[in-house]
Amino acid sequence: MKYLSIWKTFFEYFFYRIAKLNIKFTKPDRAIASVSGVQFLIVLNIIIFFYSLLVPHTKRSLNYIEIIFILALLFIINYLNIPIYEGRYEEFDKRWGNETRKRKIIGFIIVFLTIIFSFGLFFINSWIFDRFNKYL
Repeated sequence: MKYLSIWKTFFEYFFYRIAKLNIKFTKPDRAIASVSGVQFLIVLNIIIFFYSLLVPHTKRSLNYIEIIFILALLFIINYLNIPIYEGRYEEFDKRWGNETRKRKIIGFIIVFLTIIFSFGLFFINSWIFDRFNKYL
């Protein structure tokens, strides 16, 4: 249960930092899509990892059912995140608005690395399961 609280706080901070970055351009609630996108990529990579363990070396494209499953997963994650984060920017601003400059920089680095890592998991999965084409 403690780990769920850590992840919840992490994604709340992630939402706050992305919303703070975009507050001049759009509404802060639009950062929900960023949180949902990163969570979706992490969950999708975990699914791909376990699928690759169970079904080794199948070289085929996705079928329609798998594409519908992936899109449904994205919409479900976004649908679940809307009531969690909508209208809570002020609450998070009270909690993290008075951070020191050093903590803000570290927070932005962590947010940036989370985004890079969520995309990088695709390459790590491909490398682990030898999915890259061999040109030698």
